[in-house]
Amino acid sequence: MEPIMLISIKTKYANQIFNGTKLYEYRRKSIGEKNCNKKIFVYSSEEEKAIVGYIIVDKILEGNIDYILEATNNKNSGDILDYFNGCDKCYALKIAKAVKFKNPIYLSEIKKEEKKFVVPQFYRYIKENEYIYEELKEGKSL
Repeated sequence: MEPIMLISIKTKYANQIFNGTKLYEYRRKSIGEKNCNKKIFVYSSEEEKAIVGYIIVDKILEGNIDYILEATNNKNSGDILDYFNGCDKCYALKIAKAVKFKNPIYLSEIKKEEKKFVVPQFYRYIKENEYIYEELKEGKSL
């Protein structure tokens, strides 16, 4: 079976993705083309501390800051300029679909079953032998 990608996104931005106002997720590293058109589960990292849903990315844009801002038609670039400061290559993940869970899977719940569970700083893969794998694969929280 294939590992499942879990990506960490600040709560503020995760909320914007799931309410449809954020169409691109900006990254300093690529997640790789192989992860396009697959479910990428979202860990909301700040207030929620939970896996809150999944996104499907259909395209990854790559280039310098100016190119990324222009290609994503981003007028509100202050946060993004700060985030990309010092990066030669920048990435924008085009979100084709975002599905929010009715019941988020909280970190505290996961830790009860798997004490060594590590949340991603950027992203990580959930492997078959991890507690949360089957729940995500089967979509129990949808």
